[in-house]
Amino acid sequence: MKFLSLLAVFLILGCSSFSQGAAVAKPTGQPGCQTAEEVAVIFYPHFYLKSSYWICSAQGVPATLGQCPVATAYLDSAKACVAWPLWSWSPTVQPPSQPEIAA
Repeated sequence: MKFLSLLAVFLILGCSSFSQGAAVAKPTGQPGCQTAEEVAVIFYPHFYLKSSYWICSAQGVPATLGQCPVATAYLDSAKACVAWPLWSWSPTVQPPSQPEIAA
């Protein structure tokens, strides 16, 4: 009986936590392309998808997602897709700006 009471309390707490506030998304490294510097750099790594990268093509327009060919990953130091054996980890760095979120 105590188990059912405890389960009910956890369910109520869990449901109430879902209804409070907006969800916070994890940063992906997508630049907002707000500055001339970002547009000059053009390519930015995706923080989680190692075979993807962001393309900053025009100032004021959020970056679009690019995809490396099969069996390659995006290497930020080379600013290119390379074969997996050549890929190495590097720390993630936030771009100068992020895309604006519509309200």
